[in-house]
Amino acid sequence: MQKHVKLNDVINLDIKRMGINGEGIGYYEKLAIFVDKALPGENVDVEITEVYENRAVGNLKNINKKSKNRIEAFCPVYEQCGGCQTQHFNYHAMLGQKKDILLKSLDRYVKSYPIGIVKPTVGMENPMHYRNKATLPLRKVNGKNRFGMYQRGSNHFVPIEDCGVQHQKINEVFSTLVGLMDKHAIDAYDKKTKKGFISHAVVRITQNLGEMQVSFIVPKRVSNIDVLIKDLVEFHPEIKSVYEVVNKEDDAQSFFTDESYLLYGKDMINEMLDGKSYSLKPEAFFQLNTYQADKFYQKMKTLSNLSGNEIVIDAYAGIAPISHYIYKEAKKVYAIEINKDAVESAKNSLKLNGINNVEVIQKDFKKALETLNEKSIDVMLFDPPRTGLGSETIKLIKKYKPKRLVYGSCNPSTLAKDLSELTSLYEIKEITPFDMFPYTSLVESISLLELKTAL
Repeated sequence: MQKHVKLNDVINLDIKRMGINGEGIGYYEKLAIFVDKALPGENVDVEITEVYENRAVGNLKNINKKSKNRIEAFCPVYEQCGGCQTQHFNYHAMLGQKKDILLKSLDRYVKSYPIGIVKPTVGMENPMHYRNKATLPLRKVNGKNRFGMYQRGSNHFVPIEDCGVQHQKINEVFSTLVGLMDKHAIDAYDKKTKKGFISHAVVRITQNLGEMQVSFIVPKRVSNIDVLIKDLVEFHPEIKSVYEVVNKEDDAQSFFTDESYLLYGKDMINEMLDGKSYSLKPEAFFQLNTYQADKFYQKMKTLSNLSGNEIVIDAYAGIAPISHYIYKEAKKVYAIEINKDAVESAKNSLKLNGINNVEVIQKDFKKALETLNEKSIDVMLFDPPRTGLGSETIKLIKKYKPKRLVYGSCNPSTLAKDLSELTSLYEIKEITPFDMFPYTSLVESISLLELKTAL
């Protein structure tokens, strides 16, 4: 067991790099010390708060030498909220750190790779107000209904007036909503007292078409919610769809349940991306940053390098945006997705856009491949959740041996683990990090792998 530091010790550290959660990392007698809000290049005094076998955690007590990239956060509740982790760091410098976070994951899991294959991070020209969807808790504070966030790692509710990373229209709808809740005495639900009506609201806007969708998450149906909706829509006529979703648990991983009621407007709102129309139900996944999503899918299309004769798999397809981008260059695309609501949206969008060479399969990856009559698959594209591909999917990739893999990742650690398993058959040709979530430590990327010629 390490004996270098103990609880409540105050030590001096040089911060060497940034961790995957945006914390600064320094080393004391070779022991990694994680310090929230400390930046690479800074010398700091730290009070140790947690000690483990291979690391420790400390609170930032004093900055002796400031990073030239340290800036003032633009959000008044940045320190309390925890929704963003890097507002105190210059945005363009953070793009470099995101590449470094990816490199450190590769260094840990991939035995060797040419460092030049990792490209500069693709950032945003204007990284403010980019989120097109927000799921926020509602609480009654000092007699007024408020929207906000829970402080990271706690149940402490932090009221928000205006969020700098959410689309401004979303902020406006939330502000109007809580005012109307006060007016109509439809209070936020309190889980402890079991009083109130609405626990959360989900507000989505389609960036390019400006249609909005509001979903109220409630423990039970609200008898007079129609008066609230009537006023809300009068204030914001861009709201085209309103749902009431009964979720008795309130802490479930997904707020959406089978008990969902369309109370106003149409069941889906529309978005346009790359000249294609998409129809979105409330629970359908769509990239939260529309501007970067287009760049992301264009890059996947470029790396897939299709000539018009290929059989292509679009796995973890969601509502199949990747299929919409690549269908013209492919002979046939199979979009594989297990979620039935996403499949419904995908089929609707493909029909809407007159796309006939994409077949949507509602199965998991393994079962979907088993049902195909195709003897060979030329290209596989993946955009999996944070858990990555996993060993079962990688086994199937190795069985079918497509010529190219294009892997969209939202987690550098699981990406690096997956790549380490794939490099026995595939050569990593390029990895491009993307900043889909400015002012957070999240790093997305796209990797191109090609089957080794000797195989």
